[in-house]
This record gives sequence, C-alpha cells and structure tokens, in this order.
Amino acid sequence: MAELREVRELRSEYAGIHTHLLQDVITRLDRAYQAFFRRCKAGETPGYPRFKGRGRYRTFTFKDAKNRNGVRLVAGGARVDLSGIGKVKIKLHRPIVGTVKQVSVTLSGDGHWYVAFICCDVPAEALAATGEDVGIDLGITSFAALSNGDTVDNPRCYESAFRSLRTSQRQVSRRKRGSHRRHKAVILLAKQHGRVRRTRLDFHHKVARDIVRRFDSIAAEELNIKGLARMRLAKQVLDAAWGQFTSILANKAESAGREFIKVDPYGTSQECSGSGCGATVRKSLSVRVHACPKCGLVLDRDVNAAKNVQARGHRVRGEVGSRHLDEARSPHLAVCGR
Repeated sequence: MAELREVRELRSEYAGIHTHLLQDVITRLDRAYQAFFRRCKAGETPGYPRFKGRGRYRTFTFKDAKNRNGVRLVAGGARVDLSGIGKVKIKLHRPIVGTVKQVSVTLSGDGHWYVAFICCDVPAEALAATGEDVGIDLGITSFAALSNGDTVDNPRCYESAFRSLRTSQRQVSRRKRGSHRRHKAVILLAKQHGRVRRTRLDFHHKVARDIVRRFDSIAAEELNIKGLARMRLAKQVLDAAWGQFTSILANKAESAGREFIKVDPYGTSQECSGSGCGATVRKSLSVRVHACPKCGLVLDRDVNAAKNVQARGHRVRGEVGSRHLDEARSPHLAVCGR
C-alpha cells in the first residue's frame, strides 16, 4: 500500500482512482491468499484464488467514510457523492442510524447498483421480556417447527420459479457467446434469480422477526449445511437456505437483547421428548410421526425434534451460567456500545 503513491505517478490510469479503492483491492487479495494458505495447512481443498476479471469484480469500498473521505451523502440524503464519479441519486430504504464507518458500492447481476452503509454507534432496540423460550427444528417438509407446536410452511422459492428459470437458462444457452442478444438473455436470467433471492430473504426476515418478538431465549440446531448439500436432497436444502436464516435470526436476537443458542442436532429427531423419557425411537425420514412405545407419546416428528432442541438449549444455558440478555455478545455490538 505504501508503494501506491509511486504507482499512481507512473501509471496514469490509476491516478484518477481514489487511493482507498486501490488499497481495498490489496486488502482483498491479501485475505484471499491468507485463506488459501490456511486451507493448505489444514489439509483442505485449497481453491487457488482466481483472477477477478471485468465481469467478476463488482464491489468497491471506501474505508474512511466516517471522515467523508471519498464519499458523502448530499442533498439531504437524496444523493451520494462518490469520488471520481460525482453526485448520484439514491433511494434510501430506511434512515441511516449511527455513525457511517464504511461505504460499499455493488453492481448486481441484473444491472442495478446498490450502496451499503456500514455504521457503528447504532442505539440498541431491546424488546420487552416475554418470559417464553423456544426450540426450532429446521426442515424441508415444513421450513421450521417450534417447540410450542407451531409450524412454518416452506415457501420453496426456487422450486416455484424453476420452470421460468429453466426456460431463461435455455435461452442463454442458445445465444451466441459475446452477442448482444446473449447479454440481454443473461440479464433476464439474473433478474429472475434476483427475484427468487429477494423473496427468500424477505421470508427469512419476517419469520425471524416474529420469533424474536415472541421469545426471550431461542435455541436452534447447528447444522452441517455443507454436508447436507452433498446428499440426495441438496437442491431442497439449498433452497431453504438455513444458514442465511440462522444468521439473520442470531443478528436480530442480539440486536433485540434476546438469547440465541446453537445446539448439537444429533439425534433430535430420534430421541423422545416426553417428560422423563428420552428413549431412542429409530425411524426413517419418510416417517413423519413420532410414536414412542415406552411412554406412548405421539407427536409430529419435527415438533418432537424442536422440543429436544429446546431441552438442549436449557442445558447449554445452565452450563454457561446466568447472563444478562442485554449483554453484548459479539465484537461488533461491543464496539457499537450495544
């Protein structure tokens, strides 16, 4: 990074680019190689960093936006002034809260530009205590089953749009590479994929918000999603996007002063959740009802698993000990004073 001054003097094409954008490229390259060597030492598949060509490098970041260095909001938040570009009209989907630290600008696959403001000193929005806790079992038949008996239907966003996506993908395959018609077909396909992604994201946010409002303590399974994505139901697993949902749920719980616990999922579907029972009832994935021959409990398979997740959450909370719900539990929230 210290040599960038000399580079900008010798190479005129870099002189008009803000220094922090060039430094961000070096930072990203360094992170890629650090991850590569870490995987090599761990014996994992290394995955050598690939060159980011013109069509793959889609994000640039101003790292000192706090001091309005290279980027700033103008016209009362109606425009953003970007170094080397000028004042660009934007649509803020919500007011900026806290202090802006960094600003990233991204080009999406469907041709739209998005600007993300990374903020600190965001005030906490703790919710009133409800005195309730819950366990969540994530699945495919139903997206989520709660330990209180409630279930959340699986929207199957990708499966619902599969026919139109398949048609658009065939149109791309029939177009000549490098042609204008292929470029238009690619944009159309990207728009459809973007619609699926946004529909899924909206669903995850709404479900997570509802759960966080209703329960003080939330226990969920720590699933090996990469392993599940290599199995027979890989398409359904990736369509459900459990990893994205649990990440959103954890963030919302932390912001609202709720407790979020991840537990070991092994055996939650086979173990009986009856009071004082704990018997193992073996059943295949096609069996959707849990019937315990020991205590006589008959329950939906997923609800039974959710009750076991809830019980394991109680044990984990007991091992960790008492902790205030409004205590910051991540470096990010600790820095933000939350």
